[in-house]
Amino acid sequence: MRDRCKALAAKSFWALVVVLAMLGLVLVQAEAQQRQPRRLRGQVRDQGGVPLKKARPEAADPLAKAGGDAGGLAPGTYHFNFRLHSFDGTPLAASYYRSKLGSAAPVVLLIHEAGRSRKDYEDPVLELKGQGLAEHLQQLNYAVLSLDLRGQGQNARRALARDERVRMVEDLQAAYFFLVDRHNRGDLNLAKLGVVALGEGANLAAAWAFQPGAAITTEGRPSDLSALVLISPMPEGSGYVLGHVLASLAPRIPLLLQAGERDNASKDAVQGVRKTVERARLNKVELYPSSLHGYKLLRLEPKVTATLLHFLDTTLRGRAADWEPQYNLMPVTFSEIQTVRNTRTGDTAKDQAKAQNAAEPKAEAAKDRPGEKARSRRTPQPAPRDRAKNPG
Repeated sequence: MRDRCKALAAKSFWALVVVLAMLGLVLVQAEAQQRQPRRLRGQVRDQGGVPLKKARPEAADPLAKAGGDAGGLAPGTYHFNFRLHSFDGTPLAASYYRSKLGSAAPVVLLIHEAGRSRKDYEDPVLELKGQGLAEHLQQLNYAVLSLDLRGQGQNARRALARDERVRMVEDLQAAYFFLVDRHNRGDLNLAKLGVVALGEGANLAAAWAFQPGAAITTEGRPSDLSALVLISPMPEGSGYVLGHVLASLAPRIPLLLQAGERDNASKDAVQGVRKTVERARLNKVELYPSSLHGYKLLRLEPKVTATLLHFLDTTLRGRAADWEPQYNLMPVTFSEIQTVRNTRTGDTAKDQAKAQNAAEPKAEAAKDRPGEKARSRRTPQPAPRDRAKNPG
């Protein structure tokens, strides 16, 4: 009996040893996994073959091939139009302006207001001597991406269902992952990423930035978003209350809010978040003596673009950030690439005149009023005696 007990005890002892050994092995493996970088723990697709740092920037690049057909145009004098395919396969019309600085270039994503298109950033801006904002930023050595939101612009026009608001936020994330690809090809530096957005598009941009994974390639990295310019935001848009969203963004992303003092809805929205926004040192709120909204405020109101460009220079161009490769977890595809020549220098005078005419609607209206029209046509003439004293 005693021998059987000893044998049973021995078997139990060795079984316990085996269990403890297996448990120890599991713990060692788990600890080894914890010590590995996050990107190696099943969160990243196999990039395949050559390590990312050694990959050739021009390898299998459709834009590089299209750029070869630019007809001898100098860098910075043309851009690409194409269709960017969002995560659900929806094609979105987009334009990309490559910078001459390459991997040192800051980059700006442009978002239009509701019911309009990215062409608003190509239209002449009065303060920029008739040049569009997208081309002007490229001239200042920014890389620029603009896109038409789904259901708008050059996309298939349609009314969007309420549940598609989430898709629109995902579209901005898809645009970001397009920029990740350009970053890895040496076109720009995502550590210097900014967004300029108009009207309800400003609310959409804020809603995107508010999401936990916005402008982030892999879990554990900080967001690449380094500046957010909201022009004529609304109290609520894209299903998000501006005050709630900015309360989270203001401490961590430099913000510039711009609105007209007589654009009541936007002014109230901006004034409602002003104290929250201005608590951070780099954040700014600017109101202008105007009733213009969004696109028109940007194009026609003096000092709007000057303030915007100064803010981008401070937060993006002046940002000390070295280029380093990033993993592209969700690569997006694009098609229908066209190379487009920018506005020629000789065209800017005509564009400036167009912008000047649009900037003076009140003056035009005054000329059509009774009595005003005749006065507007008069030009002061010297009296006869003055002409006699001062011939010629």
